[in-house]
Amino acid sequence: MPSSTYFFTKFTSIIYRLGNRYYDRELARYQIGCGQQFFLLRIYENEGISMYDLAKTGYYDKGTVTRAIQKLEELSLIRCQVDEADRRIRHLYTTPAAQPIVENLYETRQKWNRILTAGMTGQEADEAQRLLGKMAGNAYNYIYGQEENAHE
Repeated sequence: MPSSTYFFTKFTSIIYRLGNRYYDRELARYQIGCGQQFFLLRIYENEGISMYDLAKTGYYDKGTVTRAIQKLEELSLIRCQVDEADRRIRHLYTTPAAQPIVENLYETRQKWNRILTAGMTGQEADEAQRLLGKMAGNAYNYIYGQEENAHE
């Protein structure tokens, strides 16, 4: 185990907070912010996704998903359709009004990635992504492993 003290939470927190500010500023003209952009893109990329599956894609709780979906519905960017076989399931679809916003979201995300990787080589950026993915997996496995063990 390394003897150094690592400040991963400090740096990930800074990136998270500044990323939220960036997305809020860039998306203000659409009346959405960092909280809705993730959901809008996942729905666009997975037309017909259920709210449950949407929550799983980003490890979100039901309340967070519900609030984001309500906001996107209010803006007429998505529509919900009740499943005919199981009325508890709601399938989500983007509307034509979402198309220009989605296109802008992809550009906005690419710009943020360029900002974050400024001064890095392609190999360094790839390695940073790989390591952050590994850390996210470790965090997920620890938290959800703890919850599963608590129920046994």
